[in-house]
Parts: sequence; C-alpha cells; structure tokens
Amino acid sequence: MIYRSWELAKPNKEESLRLQKELGAGRLLADVLAGRGLYDQARELLLGESPLADPFLMLDMDRAARRVSQAVEQGEKIVIFGDYDVDGITATALLFSYLESAGADVYYKLPSRSDDGYGLSESVVRRLHKAGAQLIVTVDSGVSCAAEVELAGRLGMDVVVTDHHLPPEALPDAAAVVDPMRPGDPFPEKHLSGVGVAFRLICAMEGCAPEELADYYADLVAIGTIADIMPLTGENRRLVRQGVGQLADTHRPGLAALIQQAGLSGKPVTAENVSYALGPRLNAAGRMGDATEALRLLLTDDVAEAQELAQELCERNSQRQQIEQEIMAAAVERIDADPAYAAQPVLVAWGAGLHQGVIGIVASRLVERYGKPAIVISVDENGEGKGSGRSVEGFSLHGAIAACAPLLIRYGGHDLAAGLSIEEGKIPAFRAAINEYARTALKGLRRAGIAIDAETELPALTTGEVEGLSALAPYGNSNPSPLFLVRDAVVEGVYPVQEGRHTRLRLRQKGAVLYAMRFGISPAALPYGVGDRVDAVVALSVYRGQNGATVSARLRDLRPAGMGEAHAGSADLYGYYRMGGRLSAGQRAQLLPDRAQVALVYRAIGAGRFVEEDLRPLFAKLPQLPAGQILTAVAALLELGLVEAQPGTGVLKKAQVQGKRDLADSRVLSALHKQEEG
Repeated sequence: MIYRSWELAKPNKEESLRLQKELGAGRLLADVLAGRGLYDQARELLLGESPLADPFLMLDMDRAARRVSQAVEQGEKIVIFGDYDVDGITATALLFSYLESAGADVYYKLPSRSDDGYGLSESVVRRLHKAGAQLIVTVDSGVSCAAEVELAGRLGMDVVVTDHHLPPEALPDAAAVVDPMRPGDPFPEKHLSGVGVAFRLICAMEGCAPEELADYYADLVAIGTIADIMPLTGENRRLVRQGVGQLADTHRPGLAALIQQAGLSGKPVTAENVSYALGPRLNAAGRMGDATEALRLLLTDDVAEAQELAQELCERNSQRQQIEQEIMAAAVERIDADPAYAAQPVLVAWGAGLHQGVIGIVASRLVERYGKPAIVISVDENGEGKGSGRSVEGFSLHGAIAACAPLLIRYGGHDLAAGLSIEEGKIPAFRAAINEYARTALKGLRRAGIAIDAETELPALTTGEVEGLSALAPYGNSNPSPLFLVRDAVVEGVYPVQEGRHTRLRLRQKGAVLYAMRFGISPAALPYGVGDRVDAVVALSVYRGQNGATVSARLRDLRPAGMGEAHAGSADLYGYYRMGGRLSAGQRAQLLPDRAQVALVYRAIGAGRFVEEDLRPLFAKLPQLPAGQILTAVAALLELGLVEAQPGTGVLKKAQVQGKRDLADSRVLSALHKQEEG
C-alpha cells in the first residue's frame, strides 16, 4: 500500500463567513471555496456565469472557419480525420453531424490502433486522396503531422488542423492550424479537449455565441473532455456541467442506449459515472477492434441500431476487462515468483501477442499494485515489440526510456506515460538498461498527499449543507470532489456489500451517525473493527431511500485516531529503497530494525489483528518504531516464513514453523546491511 499524508487545508474563517453572508453559501461549501482560494470565482459559481470566450480569439480560427465553409458551399468532398479514443470519437461525431446538417459532402475516417497508429500517416493520406477527398479536417490530432500534411498538399488536398496537444516547433504547412496550445495563442482556455476545439470551430463557422450551439453539442463536449481528463475548470467546467445535464434526457438514441446498457437509467448522470461507465465503453471499440462502432453509436438516429451497437460496446468492454485481467494475472505471477524481478525499480513485462489495446491499462494496474513504474510490451509475429508504460510521481518515464534510445526503434510520451517499439531480442537488454538508469537517477520518492478541504463533525452534516456542495460540480481533473476530515469517530458497525466485495461502516461521533462505503475491500480484509477509534477522510453525498434523504459518505481513507503524518515519509523512504534507490547511512538507519525490534513486531502481530495491505494500525501500536523499520521487519518475517498473510484477506498471523529461522538469511535485511552509502 502507498501511505499518503493527509494535507488539511486551513480555510480562512473570515472569508468563509463572508461567502456565507454575501452569497448565501452553506458552511461546508463556503469552507471548501475558502480553502481552495476560490474567492473570485465564487460569485460566478453561485450567482451566474460570464459568456464563453469568442472562438475567433484562437490563432488561425478565421482561416479554418473560412476554408471549411468554402468547402461546404462549393460542394467539395470533406473528410474528418479523428482518433480512436473517446475525445477523438466525440470530436469526429460533433463536426460530422454539424457539417452534414449544413449540407456538406462529408465523411469520416478514424485510424486503426493496430494498423495505422496515432495521427495521420502516409498510407492514410494516400487512401483519402484515392477516395477523392479535397479537404481533410483533423480533430484531436494533426499538429505533429508536418510530413503528412505536406504530402496531402502535393496530392492536391488542403488540410485544416484542429488539435489540442502541445505543438512542435515547426507547425504543419496547413490551410489553418487551430490549437490553443500554440505559443502566443490568446485564447483564454489553454487546456481544451480535442472535441472542445472542434466545438469552437463550428461556433466560428455558424457565427454565433458558443452558448447557442452548446444547447445541441455540450453532451459530446462533456464526454470527450471528461474522458481525456481535461481540467474541469473555467469553460471546460461550464460545458461539462451543461453536457452532463443533457445526458440525463439525451436526444441521441445511441447515448440513451448506452446509458441504459451501463445501468444508469433513472439515475443522475454525473461526470464521475461518465468517466467510469460511459467512457470505457466508448473507448472499448478502439481498444478491441474498430473505433468506428462507437462513432456510429453517437451518430445513429435509429433506436434499434442504437441498442444493438450499445450492446456490442458493452460486450467489447467486458472482453477488454477479461483480457486485461488475464494479462495482469500472468504479469503478477511472473513478478511475484522472482524476488529479484519484484525488487527492480522498473517492472518490464512482455509476451507474444498481448492485446495492444489493453497493455497500457495493465501497466497502470501494475503501478497501482507495486508502487513503481511499469512497462508492458506486446511482441507481434514479426518480432517487434510495442510497449506502453506508466510511471509514479517524481520519476520521468520518458526520460528513462530516452536514456535507452539506442536499443529502441522509436519512443515517445511524457513523464508519467510513454510508449516504445523495440526488437524482441533487445528486450532483456532494455530491461537491464532502464533499471540501471533508474538506480542512478532515483533521488528520492515523495508521494503526493491527500488534499482535504476542511474538517467537519458529524452532527453538523445536514442534507441541506451537503446538497449545497453540488454548486462545485462537475468533479474531475483540477476540480476534485470535496473531501472532509472527521476526527475520532467510533466504528459501530461493519457490513458486507455485494457479497463482501465492498464494506459499509457505521461511524459515530458526538451522538451522530454516518454510514460510509469503503469500496474494493471486504469486511474480512478491513484492518479496523467494531469499537476502533478512527480518523476518516470522506466524500459526502445525499442518499434518497424509502425513509427519505440522509447524508452518506464514501471513505477515501481511514486510519487510527490521532495518528500524525510521520509514518508517510518513512513509508515513502521504504518504497524508495524497494524501488532500488541508494540510501545514506542515516536513511538506512531509519529502515533497518535490529533483532529486538524485529522481535517486537513479531510479538505485536501475534497479539493483534493486522492486515498486510494497511499496516497503519501496527504503526500506531508501535509508535516507538519508524514506519519504515516496521515495513522492513514485516517483509523479513514474511520472507522467512515466520509470518504469513492469509489468502484473500491479507491478515497477518504467526506461521507454524519447525526449527529456528535466522534473520541473517533475510534478503531484505542483508541487502540493507550491505548497501554502501549513497
């Protein structure tokens, strides 16, 4: 487990009171606004919103709108070239439906993940020319395709680029390049999605205020913006808020069918369930086969076809989940079977024929499980491996891969996510090289803490106060759901949910009760029981049941009452060491327990109930020991077979052993003893 510190904001009480008095904000909402420093934005959030920015503020927007309008008026054959992810699909659907309604001769082309890769390619350009295209309009792509745009020009086709990615120094020589990330672009919102840029293009072509077309297209803008994890602030927040509202009563048969298939019918549609329910199903088309299936769903007017396509997407998503689980299970089995492999700072897993559409997700899952960077490589029948990697905060995966460039065919990406191509025979050398790089490049590991907006007490949680928080929605990137700290609550009840896959807790504080859900943990694996005193970080909501409205919560984190933050830094140091980081003598001392301290941990495990996945109750039981020493001791005891973790729950218990075990045989302890000062 990654032990994160709790970072409690200190709302300015005077500002909070002013917001309550002047704007009518509830106390919880005012505390969140004050804690986040949103004094200037509060009036707009609560009382009204300023107009959306003029799309013509974007560089080249006038040229783009003029060239596409000309193509419509003159009956030129227009092709919209999109992308296979949700942002690219929604951008294509938006622009296609608008141009078709304007009478344009328009069709679309989405690339294949396996055959075409990302962005325009030479083969695609030639196919579009052969099909008679006269104007190519890219959405969610194109700004880095200078050679392909040049080829299109030589073949007699114009290209209008609309994109939102960071452009290279040399822009394509296109009829127009619309990208708010261009240096010097004056458009006030820089972090738009691809569909957000396409939306501004049709507003410019229509010559109307963006608010007018938002009534028809905000739903598509919302889905693409959420799925591409754009910041939900400013204009993004406004359009997503409106679009999510439209989804509850959508006029698009495809979206209505998908909402039904996802089990959201009759429920409030939120940015969160767009992200976790609708986005993955739309994305499954491009991951598992042809992204055009998802595009057809968004465009169809036929209810029967919509139902059929929605069902197909749900089946593809289930197939994606199954394949992902199989690849993940094989990778975990291989890693866990080899301690030397598991101890490497960068996990590199590979295999023949792994599905290209899911290896990035598997890499993310490996990062979540092991707390270190991971790369998963699929090797095709020609012996070429295509890999996708994810990283952790503080370690640039792109930089690490770049250091191994001589071994690679190609690579790209950024600090937290990157991709590569490599010959199969060079994969072992790459694995060795990137881990050697990581051992020297790692300077430390400090996890981001959990940002808590305000402290509250259970008696103050009324349904009105909690409902007032909805003014901040929709929640997502840069606008997270508010979190609140509840101190020193007593666990009064622990209940299984969905056959024990999740847990519901009843917490009591100062005579008031709160029911809180802990997802993904069964009661048997929960390290807290009835009677324990805990501090809790919760996201609040209002549940409406047969007995009326009540406040409920989702537990973001839970730990023993009164626990400070020292354990988080010590646990980070342990994680840094397990990733291969070099330690100073002082750092080694913080992690290396002596024989008596290991024995102390051993006796504590025998006398209590502790879960391997969350050892904070053990940290609290042994406050005289740094958390890093306890983690090292537990690892050594497990390694030597003196302690075992019960399957399915992770509950630690003393093992039945024959004879004595020598701590000197522990690899984790001996490695700490032997490591030279860094």
